[in-house]
Amino acid sequence: MRRPGALLVGSLIYLSVVFGVMLWRGISIEPEWVVLALLVIAIAMGRGLTFIADWGPFILLFFAYEAMRGFASKTGFAPHDLSGLEQTVFAGTIPTLTLQHAFYHVEAVSPQDVIAMFFYFMHFPLPILVGFLFWLRSREHYHRFIAALLLMAFLAFVTYLFWPSAPPWYQFQEGQVQGPLVVHKILNETVDKFWGPNYFVSPLYSHLNPNQFAAFPSLHAAFPALAAVYAWNRYRLLAVGLIFWTAAVLL
Repeated sequence: MRRPGALLVGSLIYLSVVFGVMLWRGISIEPEWVVLALLVIAIAMGRGLTFIADWGPFILLFFAYEAMRGFASKTGFAPHDLSGLEQTVFAGTIPTLTLQHAFYHVEAVSPQDVIAMFFYFMHFPLPILVGFLFWLRSREHYHRFIAALLLMAFLAFVTYLFWPSAPPWYQFQEGQVQGPLVVHKILNETVDKFWGPNYFVSPLYSHLNPNQFAAFPSLHAAFPALAAVYAWNRYRLLAVGLIFWTAAVLL
């Protein structure tokens, strides 16, 4: 009989190798690859058909959300400028500019750039991996979590549709402001430094027309926060880790 501990360790090694090779080869870790990798684990456990039945609707609805999020940028609503609000809250400064002046170096890749890129790359894999843990222990709890995750995403879509907001890198891009005021899109620049034009994003995802005016609300922070809420009563240590994760993303 397979021991749960051995299966967990084997699964972690397997996922680490798969995602590590993808990053090494410059392949974007997208939701469909994560779900396919988890399907292999489910098949090894003898739960492949159950996995497809439970996760198939989620991935379809998720891509529907992504497609609608791209559509939201084509409605003609002018994006809101949040820089005035930021300066009011942060004593006349733009936090993104302050942090970039302190930590970002255009000519090199710093450790903090790699850490920030890691948190960004884990935006989709993290809630899916947490959902898989819930699914392994309780399909009912998994269904509640996924329903809440999709509800959060679709409510965010409504916000993007009627109240689009421009991110700092769009408001303060090169050519529109002077050098010291330029906000760099650090993720793109770091990816270019590592992989150049060879970084692969699947056509399935790139053709969904991502929305550049979806700066608020931040689902990068909301997804791990929601996962922490659903993990709190069952996996307290995981929930605490997710709270720290959320705080790191907010920075």
